[in-house]
Amino acid sequence: MTEVSLFIAFSAGLISFLSPCVLPIIPGYLSYISGIGAQEVKERGGFSKRAFIASFLFVVGFSVVFTLMGATATGIGSLLREYQDYIAKVGGGLVVFFGLHFAGVLLRPNFLKELIGVASLLLSLFFFNMLSQKVLFDLLGILLVVSFLYLFGFHNVLYRQMRKELRGSVSGFGALIVGMLFAFGWSPCIGPVLGSILLYASQQDTALQGASLLLAYSMGLGIPFLIAGGLLSAFLGFVRSFGKFFGIVEVVGGVLLVLLGVLLTTGKLAEISLLLGGWGS
Repeated sequence: MTEVSLFIAFSAGLISFLSPCVLPIIPGYLSYISGIGAQEVKERGGFSKRAFIASFLFVVGFSVVFTLMGATATGIGSLLREYQDYIAKVGGGLVVFFGLHFAGVLLRPNFLKELIGVASLLLSLFFFNMLSQKVLFDLLGILLVVSFLYLFGFHNVLYRQMRKELRGSVSGFGALIVGMLFAFGWSPCIGPVLGSILLYASQQDTALQGASLLLAYSMGLGIPFLIAGGLLSAFLGFVRSFGKFFGIVEVVGGVLLVLLGVLLTTGKLAEISLLLGGWGS
């Protein structure tokens, strides 16, 4: 595993934080785990020690669980090493599905027609000798996985999950517990991105490498959360001003996941990691 793998995982965590269905509810999470209401935020301003400590415990909670998930995913992956190629191909298709979900493409009324159109384009490129048979089969395999998940309504399950929100109030050590529960049940929009990193972690050689990937993901998600907790008043203003960029975050995050899925399926991600690793040595 090289720096590029850790960077991908860290970036995935950052994308999760900035996603349109996570960032707007972060103030609610912070209020929930710190017990600080909106009026108190306006009166305090500046650095909020209580919100920062609660945020820190919350981040530690989900980081521990995510890291353990990474180690476990790699352990499961080692047991299935014999079928690694098949797992990578099907898993890549699943990651592409997550990317399309993240970008909101699955909600398009003509999605299936567009999927057939893409398949027709790939076949045309193959018949014109512009695409190799292996690449064609890999990409068609991705489309079949996406079609299967879509036709059986898995996208509806994901969008229902997006609408769930935490409500209530905790403080102190309770924030650690909430962070762990957050990790087990996901948060809206985190499931697809996190699931993609877990699939990638399952392809690593050791449990330490898988755990490192999920720790990097946790840092990408957790560091901005800590900043938001410490500067809660300023963060509220940032959320309001950043709202106009939510559509861009959706598209960019979705495209990156689709690209990751294609690279996993075709085996190119490992080649890129080895190449960059060679440059860095």
